[in-house]
Amino acid sequence: MFVVTMSEHVKIIFRSEETNMHHDLDIHPIPEKVLYINDLTIADTAAYYETRKQYQKALTGENRANGGILPDDNVRIYVPLDLNANQILHRLRQIYRVMGSPDDMNESDFCVETGKIIAQLEIYDQVWVARDLKNAVKINDNIHSSKGIQLAREIISVLMEDEGCAECFPYDIIAELKKEFGI
Repeated sequence: MFVVTMSEHVKIIFRSEETNMHHDLDIHPIPEKVLYINDLTIADTAAYYETRKQYQKALTGENRANGGILPDDNVRIYVPLDLNANQILHRLRQIYRVMGSPDDMNESDFCVETGKIIAQLEIYDQVWVARDLKNAVKINDNIHSSKGIQLAREIISVLMEDEGCAECFPYDIIAELKKEFGI
């Protein structure tokens, strides 16, 4: 079983604390069928952990009776999620179909939902770096796959199709993607 845990670059916001994190893939050798990711934010944006310490404790899956933070009636499930370029782009377009154009009223929700897309892009990119290391590209201090770079371009294109009238969205995300992927 391969498990991915969180470390330094993906944004997760705990009330007033903002932490940059990155998915740390322990994928050597790269699994061919299933990759398990221990990230409570990909499937559930309603996580109720106020601090990074609480979040890390929740990742263990331990309930209170066993020294953990989770309620004693907690049930941990693993949900399959297919990551390919078409699915990721479809999910991004679905956000726009459901929420309409970004504006000041829905900007926060757009950021949360798009954050999931960016997390999926990062995982997809890292898996493809491992699968096709000879064609990986070094950008700044990071290594990216050609598939990840192309998908980042397409995500930027979708974000630019309907910029809406929100204050920061999607401009901050586009700037981060351009910098990270050398676009």
